[in-house]
Amino acid sequence: MSGPPKTPTHLRLVRGNPSKRAINKHEPQPEKGIPPTPKHFNKQERYWFKVLGERLEAMGVMTILDAMALELLVGAYIEWRRHRDVIDQEGESYKTTSADGSVMIRPHPQVAMMADAWKRICRMQAEFGMTPASRSKVNVNEAETIDPFGALLSQRED
Repeated sequence: MSGPPKTPTHLRLVRGNPSKRAINKHEPQPEKGIPPTPKHFNKQERYWFKVLGERLEAMGVMTILDAMALELLVGAYIEWRRHRDVIDQEGESYKTTSADGSVMIRPHPQVAMMADAWKRICRMQAEFGMTPASRSKVNVNEAETIDPFGALLSQRED
């Protein structure tokens, strides 16, 4: 099938349905909420799982079935962070000497691994609506705010 991948129904509901395409009314509706934190996560991974889970739940896009996707996002971010730390310590390149004695500057292997982790992070963030471009498509129902001064004036008019 050509064209962009289909937008998940829950994101179409949050973003709105400008094209007025039919929404599957018989689609399974997973339970909303933050999934339990995986037991094998270390302290840093547990922290990011909790923080991202809470933020995604506040946006209205998190369900219990999204546990694996969130786990992959957190794992990719932690991996990216580790590669970034190594590059900060060792630099983005290193020198090596060839057989004929010439010095060559080569990119650090962590740079390619960090770029791969970054690509995975970007794809996962777009799936959850966490990038500016994907977030611009999300409609948020704002809480109705009451202007105290306007309320006072309307009371005086009555």
